[in-house]
Amino acid sequence: MPRIALLLLSVLLISACSPSGTDRPPASGTLTPEALDRHGEEFREDVIEVTDGVYVAVGFGIANSIMIEGDDAVTIVDTMESLEAAERIAKRFRAITDKPVRAIIYTHSHPDHIHGAPAFINNGDPVEIYAHHSLEKAVDQTVSVLQPIITQRSFRMYGSRLPDADRTNVGIGPFVDLQEHSTLQILRPTQTFQDELSITVGGVEMILKHAPGETDDQVVVWLPKQKVLLPGDNFYRAFPNLYTIRGTSYRDPKTWADSLEMMRDLEPEYLVPGHSRPVTGKAEIRKHLTDYRDAIRYVYDQTIRMMNAGKTPDEIAHEIRLPPRLARSPFLQEFYGKPEWSARMVFGGTLGWFDGNPSNLHPTPPGEKAKRMAQLAGGEDALMTAVEKAASNEDHQWVLELTDYVLRLSPEHQAATEHRILALHALASAETNPGARHYYLTSAAELAGDIILPLMAVTPNDTMLEGIPIRAFFDGMSVNLEGEAAWDIYQSVVFEFPDLEQSFTLTVRGGASELRKGVSEDASIHVRIDSLDLKRMLAGIRNPALAILSDFEYVQGGRIGFTRFIQLFEPNLET
Repeated sequence: MPRIALLLLSVLLISACSPSGTDRPPASGTLTPEALDRHGEEFREDVIEVTDGVYVAVGFGIANSIMIEGDDAVTIVDTMESLEAAERIAKRFRAITDKPVRAIIYTHSHPDHIHGAPAFINNGDPVEIYAHHSLEKAVDQTVSVLQPIITQRSFRMYGSRLPDADRTNVGIGPFVDLQEHSTLQILRPTQTFQDELSITVGGVEMILKHAPGETDDQVVVWLPKQKVLLPGDNFYRAFPNLYTIRGTSYRDPKTWADSLEMMRDLEPEYLVPGHSRPVTGKAEIRKHLTDYRDAIRYVYDQTIRMMNAGKTPDEIAHEIRLPPRLARSPFLQEFYGKPEWSARMVFGGTLGWFDGNPSNLHPTPPGEKAKRMAQLAGGEDALMTAVEKAASNEDHQWVLELTDYVLRLSPEHQAATEHRILALHALASAETNPGARHYYLTSAAELAGDIILPLMAVTPNDTMLEGIPIRAFFDGMSVNLEGEAAWDIYQSVVFEFPDLEQSFTLTVRGGASELRKGVSEDASIHVRIDSLDLKRMLAGIRNPALAILSDFEYVQGGRIGFTRFIQLFEPNLET
């Protein structure tokens, strides 16, 4: 048996208590790894009739999809993470009613709520798609600008490539129904609004309210006659992800808390979240919305208080914890977010990256710091002795931090790799937050060579590519421009799209790029290509060399010059 495999067997003997050598305050509540398994019961697959005409599908993927049945038409709120997940739900909904879907509402732009809409409607049926006016911009940024890093970090957080035995529920759902060949298809909004919009579908009155929280484009749906509130992702059965470890822009806790106050003041009698099971009873709902609001404001207010006292993000994260009354709430257990992660987000979102310590204004580069730490320890061998001592003491976090230095100096160091893998498994075994647990386990599997994470969650088909605006692909090119290689480049290229009857000029100017609509007179190269062909190339589906040879028409300038221009962009444009 390989040495790494033998070492991993010892994980079974490691206590589930916190690593020694720390004095971190206890997490909110009294969670155990077994509690995470019990939490999975929240997501058992079911279609629940909340009240007359309101149904929610739970457990078919990470999110819920909700059906509102009217006299002669149906509204669907949120459409899952993939067409395949949505089709399973659509079949169950059609068994309840055969009334046509006339409206779809997106509560926000997260992929698990928008990628299965076609499953619910018949081709040719008139359907209005409702969303906040900022949703499309948020969708396109995730698809084009941040896709590689968000994809890989999401796979770690959700445990998407882990064996079934290592994967738990994901805190707000049972699993993410997303495979390499899954189909993602968003139907673009046909009706958008800014603050509030009243609609009636099949005789059912609905009020859509902008309620920023987990996203800035968050929308809640209020059915005033039925007293039903659909809060989207502003409320679910777990401490909220004020910050998510897959990566996110700043989520303003103050506006999130304000949105919860607005929701509470509606006095709903039925609460149907975008994740987890519905809650019924006006008093019960009011209590949980109030607790949720208080927990968010407590973390925000106390983080600001400690910031004003001069404490650093590390110090604040180490100290922050919920009051006992909130820590006991079943809706605030740390199955998704954590107060310590939230405190770091508040610090960064309000004061930025600098923690106030002057030594961090121009810190020693990581490689040089690792070298100096090894020298300080007495050499790399002495540093490894410290690693082994920490491992023997079951000080797993310290093992991770020490092996950061060793592997920075010697990326193939076998003993350091083995100790790091063992520490990651040990930390995972004691972790009750599924995102953190999966991140540990996936990172260990990557180190062992058992998992290679993709840069794209799925391989897009032509329908998916056609649904993404061409500008989003140019945005992706801009952030993949290899800046230093372009320091001496001053060149403009016209891209003409006959199918769109549009042209764009992409300029690289001394390492920076600029896209303008239209044809620039000073462009040295002008190419003509159908937009779908360019999208295939930029998505990595079509080999760039073949595309440059066969798909482009060169109106001005030659193939060789265009090839040199394209080679400035990484990572998918190697020819």
